Amino acid sequence: MGYFQPGDVALRREVLHGKPWAVTPTRVVADGPDLLVVFTAPDTEFGFYPHPRTHHWQELGRTRWTGIGKLQLHRPGDAYSVDLYWQGGQRRFAGFYLNLQAPFRRTALGFDTLDHALDFWAPVDGDWRELDRDEFEEMVADGKYDAAEAEGIRRTAEEVGAMLTAGTTWWDPAWGSWEPDPGWPVPVLPAGWEDHPLP
Repeated sequence: MGYFQPGDVALRREVLHGKPWAVTPTRVVADGPDLLVVFTAPDTEFGFYPHPRTHHWQELGRTRWTGIGKLQLHRPGDAYSVDLYWQGGQRRFAGFYLNLQAPFRRTALGFDTLDHALDFWAPVDGDWRELDRDEFEEMVADGKYDAAEAEGIRRTAEEVGAMLTAGTTWWDPAWGSWEPDPGWPVPVLPAGWEDHPLP
């Protein structure tokens, strides 16, 4: 399966217990053997598949991405993405959000993953902190992740925390100055997205 070209639309799909769960159309910024970078534009519409478990965004009534938008850096094999956020009309860079998730798997239309709830926030003007530990443990108790998956997520959290503490982050901070192409329209879900099979 080949790499995407800058400007392509790639579907970021969450897959839970072997079934597609939710999908977000993203804009490809860069793609290659070592890094996949995608952008979620403001007002991007989410898609939700029929699933035994209701997606948390559905429960909150979230149907679109709000805010300025986010950039996501993915390395093959990493059980997290590095998300960049900006604030305000001047688009001030706010910091890095490390989103624990299943290592991405490529599909014909994009890539599959699963959000792991546990996250880290590393602002440009303060110390890093872990987020959503209680929410993650509640999801473990509720059966979203089995015991082995939960233990793997906790190990990833320890590794990410150690990396942030040591200052041995791998990504280029210059991504904080990145700006989306003003000619890019908001990506939309293609016809037939509900029927796209698992890889």
